[in-house]
Amino acid sequence: MNWQMLTAIGQLATVFIGVPSIIYFAIQLREQNRERRQAALNALTVQWGDLTKALHENPEFSALYLRGVHSFHDLDAVSKLRFSAFQNRFFKNFEGMYYSRREGILTSERWD
Repeated sequence: MNWQMLTAIGQLATVFIGVPSIIYFAIQLREQNRERRQAALNALTVQWGDLTKALHENPEFSALYLRGVHSFHDLDAVSKLRFSAFQNRFFKNFEGMYYSRREGILTSERWD
């Protein structure tokens, strides 16, 4: 065996080992991206559920929310604080949805 033949065998072995490794890596990367998108969607869903739970499980807060929507200035100081805190969480949730949409985590079929 001469050096050219050994080089050819080495290159052939590299092809047989390297190409399947690259394909395997691409498949793993695609699956990881899919899992990341699903985890982000699940987190947004949980956050949205926690947010709306305050409205449907607490009649007192639901009434406060409606009063705040109609006239924020008529609320007392504590009610303004509670309403503002809820609105902050509400808009942060939508901000998360917006950035997830912009980054491609939320796709059109999940967003619409």
